[in-house]
Amino acid sequence: MGAALTGTSLHIEHIESDDPGLVVPYWHVQDLLIGELDLSASRGFSGGTGIGLMLPLRMVRDRIHFLDLAREPYVPPNPDTHHRNETLAHVADPQLWAVMTRQPGPWSLSIHAGTSIPIGRTEPNPFALGRLGLPHQHIQFGTGTWDPILGAAAARAIGSFGLSAVGSATLSFYENSHGYQAGNRYALVMGGSHSIGPTWVANAALSLNREEAETWSGKIEEEGNLGRTDLFAQVGIGRGVPKLGLLVWTVQLPIRTWSRGEQVRIPFVLSMSWTR
Repeated sequence: MGAALTGTSLHIEHIESDDPGLVVPYWHVQDLLIGELDLSASRGFSGGTGIGLMLPLRMVRDRIHFLDLAREPYVPPNPDTHHRNETLAHVADPQLWAVMTRQPGPWSLSIHAGTSIPIGRTEPNPFALGRLGLPHQHIQFGTGTWDPILGAAAARAIGSFGLSAVGSATLSFYENSHGYQAGNRYALVMGGSHSIGPTWVANAALSLNREEAETWSGKIEEEGNLGRTDLFAQVGIGRGVPKLGLLVWTVQLPIRTWSRGEQVRIPFVLSMSWTR
């Protein structure tokens, strides 16, 4: 059994015109608070096999205000169709997988394969609706498709130290009912840990995350997600609690981002997890 609470805060600013006919540019200043609670359960069987399920509960808090070019408060003459003050909370796409482990010598090796389950809320093409001047929603809670998940991990202990490497891929092969197809996602985490006394453990890692461009009806929207790669440094500390399990606190800080177009910059990611 396990649970992980992860969150970050984003501040986004860009200039837009509220009406192409008026050509009155002004600032959109947006603050996003994003949090996700992942609940997980797994069951092991004989022969080093097992199954697992993860249920994500996601919350997005969006706050928007507008400024003129002198950075003074501004009220657009026409209602903004892109942004609104709102707080959204929904179930995202759960994941179901099977795992096989082996322990040749000092190494523990595992592979897993599974799929996402498309129950998270999806939205019609927001860029097409925006071009028509209609209200729309950019925040989605799922892909609307069954996406295969593949992964492998290796770990070993050397005295009070531990080494690990984990790689995963989430693949998208077809469009959902709105014509949306998520980009393939890849992740690689390499790190180490060190026991501090009988109950504490410190860990550090580098994580590399790659997300390919999304498409709508087979086309890439130039204002959408055009693909990005993020390199993070990760540090954390954990504590084993009798009869409760392992608690871990982690912070991820960006080292470098490679992306096309205007992309959100992630300042940090905080997480707290529990495993029993």
